[in-house]
Amino acid sequence: MESLEVWPTHIGIHHYEMASNVNPLFRKIFHTMRVTDDYDSQNNPFYASRDDLLNRVKLNEWTDFVNFGVAAIRDSAKLANVGVWPEGSVDLQIEIKGIWFQISNGGVHHDIHTHGNCSWSAVYIVDVDEHERRISHPSYGAMNGVTRFYSPLFERLGGAYSDFGNAYLQNATADFDPIPGRLIIFPSWLPHQAMPYQGDRDRVIISFNAGVGRIGQSNALSEYASS
Repeated sequence: MESLEVWPTHIGIHHYEMASNVNPLFRKIFHTMRVTDDYDSQNNPFYASRDDLLNRVKLNEWTDFVNFGVAAIRDSAKLANVGVWPEGSVDLQIEIKGIWFQISNGGVHHDIHTHGNCSWSAVYIVDVDEHERRISHPSYGAMNGVTRFYSPLFERLGGAYSDFGNAYLQNATADFDPIPGRLIIFPSWLPHQAMPYQGDRDRVIISFNAGVGRIGQSNALSEYASS
């Protein structure tokens, strides 16, 4: 028998080894930017910055983090394109199309969505309640503040026929705990959401979108390059 598995979905899971050093700095910067940009936002349980942090934050620690994110995008794109890209070395250039932070608490969630104008997206956890404290929430429990991804076939499940033969379709979601220092790279078209979060500490994340091109192509314009 010959069998072929097609249309896989690649999600890259990385951990920034400098997280314990830089996350407190990022948290402080983001809370300061929040107050500077919109003082009234302090009274709201959710805040999202503009997506221009690439140019607004001027620190070596920030540049190092961005380079880490670019490398993660590169590795995920290479893995997803095995057998599609030419064999051998491919000179890539990564364009960060937007990078921003979000601060949430008080049961706020970010409903199911996808990202446009890019091929890959990312979410990085800066701060959140410690694990045991987070999952002890009386209503949300272990789902408190997790990032949930939905199967590309999820929309086919509504009212669809279900039996033992297509049980593989029923595993329609993948949940990722909010672990400080964790960076998740995923295809921009993949539906996802941030589940409701409430805790003693704010849930602080960094998100970014990226495009990938070959050096010399018109759609590959960025100061961050990696081959």
